[in-house]
Amino acid sequence: MKRRDALARVALLMGGTLSAPTMLAFLEGCKSSTETSTSLTFPFSADQKSLVSEVAEIIIPKTDTPGAKDAKVGEFIELMLKDCYEAKDQNSFAAGLKDLEKRDFLKASPADQTKILKELEASAKAESEKSSEAKKKFTEAGKEYTDDQGVPFFKLIKELTLLGYFTSEPGATLALEYVPVPGRYDGCIDLKPGQKAWAM
Repeated sequence: MKRRDALARVALLMGGTLSAPTMLAFLEGCKSSTETSTSLTFPFSADQKSLVSEVAEIIIPKTDTPGAKDAKVGEFIELMLKDCYEAKDQNSFAAGLKDLEKRDFLKASPADQTKILKELEASAKAESEKSSEAKKKFTEAGKEYTDDQGVPFFKLIKELTLLGYFTSEPGATLALEYVPVPGRYDGCIDLKPGQKAWAM
């Protein structure tokens, strides 16, 4: 499978929206080892690993199919951040983790955890809209817009969770319809009611 195909599938699952850094990371691959240092240290501490895995599990919980923890999405997120994202995105992610740690996210009840994540989602949406407006104004004025804030934490962790899950073996084979050795190509196949989407 080609990376572009996988990205297109994940973008489709997410409603067609992936942030530019995620698309670049996925299409261009790893960055050089000479990147500038960030406030995010690798490997993650045990607490950070637990926190990232728990947030991913809330985004994709275990049901009759494996959840994000079963697919080792936390490890995927750490690897992607370390090897494929710029310092500004790593710093944004680090700030989000610190915010969750201050709120004692891991000790909170499931209802409170969901409430916190919904607040972060609303905040990320507002930040993205504000950034889009600023970019539009700069473009209309004929100026180049540079965003040094990085992708908002919740948007980044949600994108990486979905990307990691649906490109993992459990996600592709158990949560999606999967054909291990495809036969002839059928470009237009009707889905039966209740059928899962096809894996890449």
